[in-house]
Amino acid sequence: MAVMIAVMAVVLFGVSALAVDLGNAWSRGRAVQKQADVTATSAGWRLPMRVSVPAAAPAAIAADAARYLNANRAPGQPVATGSALLDGQRANGEVSFEHADGTACADVCVQMEVVAPAAHVEFGLAGVLGRTAVDVQRVATVRVVSPLPSPADMVPFWLPDGCALGPAAADTTGGNSLAATTTTTVAPSPTPSPTPTATAGATGSPTATASPSATTTTTTTTATTTTTTTTTTVASPGIPVGSHRITSPRTLSVTVGQQLSVSQLQVDSIPSNTDRASIRFYSPDGSTYVDYAAQDVGKTNPLVVPTFTVGGEVSATPGTWRVYALIQAKGNARLEISANHLDYVVVGPSPSPTPTPSPTPTASPTPTASPSLSPSAGPSPTQSPSPTATPTPTPEPAPSPTGVPVGCVGQDRGNFGQLDSPRRDGLTGQRRLAANIAGGLDHQLVPYSFAVGQTVTKECGSGSSWISGAVPDDQPLDGRNCILGDTGNDGPALYDGFVSGTGSRPGRLDVRNGATTCPGRGDLVVGSVRLNNDVLSCFLRNGATLDSLTRTGVSATMLAPEVVDSPRLVWLPVVYATDRAQKRFQPILDFVPGFLTDETQSSAASASNGLAINGNSVKALQVFVFDKAALPVDAQAPTVAYDADLGPSIVRLVG
Repeated sequence: MAVMIAVMAVVLFGVSALAVDLGNAWSRGRAVQKQADVTATSAGWRLPMRVSVPAAAPAAIAADAARYLNANRAPGQPVATGSALLDGQRANGEVSFEHADGTACADVCVQMEVVAPAAHVEFGLAGVLGRTAVDVQRVATVRVVSPLPSPADMVPFWLPDGCALGPAAADTTGGNSLAATTTTTVAPSPTPSPTPTATAGATGSPTATASPSATTTTTTTTATTTTTTTTTTVASPGIPVGSHRITSPRTLSVTVGQQLSVSQLQVDSIPSNTDRASIRFYSPDGSTYVDYAAQDVGKTNPLVVPTFTVGGEVSATPGTWRVYALIQAKGNARLEISANHLDYVVVGPSPSPTPTPSPTPTASPTPTASPSLSPSAGPSPTQSPSPTATPTPTPEPAPSPTGVPVGCVGQDRGNFGQLDSPRRDGLTGQRRLAANIAGGLDHQLVPYSFAVGQTVTKECGSGSSWISGAVPDDQPLDGRNCILGDTGNDGPALYDGFVSGTGSRPGRLDVRNGATTCPGRGDLVVGSVRLNNDVLSCFLRNGATLDSLTRTGVSATMLAPEVVDSPRLVWLPVVYATDRAQKRFQPILDFVPGFLTDETQSSAASASNGLAINGNSVKALQVFVFDKAALPVDAQAPTVAYDADLGPSIVRLVG
């Protein structure tokens, strides 16, 4: 009996010792897992990995990972180095790159696996059982994805892509003849006085400036007409060059910051199957463009383009802009860009910046950089995951005002159209439009991605002839990437959606959805309804201006994060340049934020602040559209596969 007790005591002692040591190993494993998770998410801000980009190359990412591994090193672990993490030996830690499906990836890799170096755990009493130590390793996997706006923030309108920055307006079917009942309780906050404008004279002949890939350039001048011909591959992926040409009887030139009325542009050699045409201005560096004068072509050939005004959306950027004619074919909506271009020369240095006053709303902490976010075009060589704030941006010059909404000149009957999106509650017609405004859409829209080499079209097709990958928004289901436009932004339905409410939903601008927070501004009152009366300028920070929100170099330091709480902040899908009367399905290119206001870069908001009301109807609607990089990224936002064209990204732990 005594022998049995002694044997049992030894066994129990050994089991207890093993339990203690295994518990220690388990605890160490948790510490190593946390280390791997922190390292992967912190170094993942550089994703996607790109061999040709130094800041996103494997060596840079591995060096970052080593830094975070060492900063969170567990007992028993060796010091990690960037080179060791890329040597293929998992025992000393490893960083490897993958496609989203987990397969090995050599370049442009959206996923990363981090293996923490082995932590050596010595056993104590458990050594009597023959096991003296164990090595503990853990793995974490992260993936970079592109966030999308929530359906609740999406309003049922769409914007042409050339109108996706600056003020944009929509006309409506009007209202009744009743007097407007809108009043304000305080005067609008002061904003800068408009900059005087002038129409520049035009003399001489244009100078042909080829794009970087141009092959030939010729210029022919007569007494009345100057034609510049440039054979070029336009920096607009997927848009083929057509046979049509654009001409002008005069030089297109303007002083920086001024505006010019452009007339008598002509497009000839138009194919007989052409449906629509528009004029596209490419910036001097080719990074942005603005579309003008979208119109039906019919049987007109040549087409004389109606007069339109080019303002600060172009003239704020000095240099030579390239002007092309863009046409859309009937039936398949195939796009072609003109075989030549004209020059639009903006002469002079950039005007001095004129910062917009920025009163401080309540509680506005300065946003900080996040290691899990990457910039819109991929990691910046100078970006750091440090929690310190990024440098204060340099204010951009404010352009001169124009007689029409900036960036959207010439679009037929307003710059954005109504979106006919189905609802799960089965509502139709005006009630559906009002509900989609008041509460946002009830399902998730996503962008359509044109494949490499795929012909770009303005339409998604119909019936049995959909373009590859098209998912029409004809059912209230997530993942729809082709939207249906509807004619006539219905005034009474807009009134219900924005003001009076529909069903159990208050109007979108009702203060129950967010009180007015801008200092010195009171609520708008429409009948018995109090509406939010914020303006975008009161959320500006760090010397930013409204104009700088529409340029390159935009960051989340430019706006107070509280802007997302204003019911006036909305999101809109973007489609190719077209008339708002388009009634066919169109591919979604992107989503942009807009602020419901008629405040512009150079003028204060009016008493109606972007929502002109006539009785029980909205007769005019205006938003200020800006770069999404100015907004904080919601880590919990819905996402799609990473797409650099969709702006700021999110790094998420997936394994």
